[in-house]
Amino acid sequence: MRDLGMDDFILLGEREALQKHFDLQNYAVLKRLFGLFAAVALGLAVDAIAERLPVNGAVAVVNLLLVFGFFALRDSESFERHFRYVTLLSLLLEVLCLAVSWARNGAGVAFAGFVFPLLLLLFRLRLSEYLLLAGAFWATTVALLYRIGSQTGEPTFGSNFIGASVVTVLALAVAVAITAQQRRAFLAEWRRQYARNRDRLRMREEIEYARKIQLGMLPQAAPEVGWIEFAGASLPATEVGGDYYDYFELGPERLALVIGDVSGHGLASGLLLSGVRSCLYLIDDQLDRPVEVLGRLQRMVRRTTDRRTFVTLLLAVLDSAKGTVSVASAGHPPLLHWSVRTRTLAEVGKGSLPLGTWLEPRYEQEVVPVAAGDLFILYTDGLLESRNHFGKEYGDERLKRTLIRALAEGNTARGARDAVLEDLSNFKGDVEQADDITLVVVRVR
Repeated sequence: MRDLGMDDFILLGEREALQKHFDLQNYAVLKRLFGLFAAVALGLAVDAIAERLPVNGAVAVVNLLLVFGFFALRDSESFERHFRYVTLLSLLLEVLCLAVSWARNGAGVAFAGFVFPLLLLLFRLRLSEYLLLAGAFWATTVALLYRIGSQTGEPTFGSNFIGASVVTVLALAVAVAITAQQRRAFLAEWRRQYARNRDRLRMREEIEYARKIQLGMLPQAAPEVGWIEFAGASLPATEVGGDYYDYFELGPERLALVIGDVSGHGLASGLLLSGVRSCLYLIDDQLDRPVEVLGRLQRMVRRTTDRRTFVTLLLAVLDSAKGTVSVASAGHPPLLHWSVRTRTLAEVGKGSLPLGTWLEPRYEQEVVPVAAGDLFILYTDGLLESRNHFGKEYGDERLKRTLIRALAEGNTARGARDAVLEDLSNFKGDVEQADDITLVVVRVR
């Protein structure tokens, strides 16, 4: 029988868990007793051969077969399913075998009358099962006393009968009391662990629901703007991540790109990001003024979170009519601008304090010209800080080399995004992701 822990028991019903718990205790006791039974059976066999008692020899063989069957079948599914009956039947058969072997032995009668009832103390059974075994032990003792009395003339209901009856009743009462106490202790622990597991499951369901909500906040499709090509990916480190990206169509010729990262990750980060996203949608008509937007978000985050929670955010506004991109950053990694004319990568977006700080940040806007074919790469620091087996970070230099190599082979947003993610996967191997990773690539057609 496979040993189980409380984590396994709470997956069962209360009644089934209790029975399985007692079955495992009884199995451990019975396994040791069968070793003793085997030794007794061998002794009986030797005695039967020496005294030429064929009945005793047959009983010893049956006893040995019983022991062999127990150890041969103990790993079977049927054995585990019907173990309660196996326990009862094994003890009853053992009592019967020993009773037949000791029928003419006064010492054996005393052993049966005073030691057999003590076996009840070793097992955790139901009341009806205790009564069955106690009755069998007592009846066996009475039968043996009657057999000896008929041969010796001693009274059946003498001192041995009274002593055996008293021992049986006391053993029965103590065994029932011990089982009741252990039942209460196990069920109290089971219910405590079951309630805790139920709370964990409920929390897991709520987190999974929050994850679905957060994933629903991310763009489900590329913007329907003919003059850009869009490719994004967000890989949360936990069920609910702390990264966010989005786009806002400000008109047929303007598009605002947003990428953010809350310090840490998990449910609290997801809730804060939800608040930031809601604010962005409320003031989407002002997103063409990045510095002003960051100032308003700074006040919102500072008022709604504690001093240990910060948000980095980068806002970029692409204007195809003017041929420019306007970038403002609140402590976020800079935007990378791939110029198709110069074939170089440049960082755009001067860093400042993140959102939520209690210092007074000075956000600045940087405007650079844009040409057809140019690409813009936005990412979170989880990408740069990913580590491999040697503890080395991926870093911005490797990111730039990967982008330059990929763009030299083909100037597409999807190709650049996939090349970076593939190189990152090769770099870190099977090392567990420690932080959320977000990557967005936009190409001007």
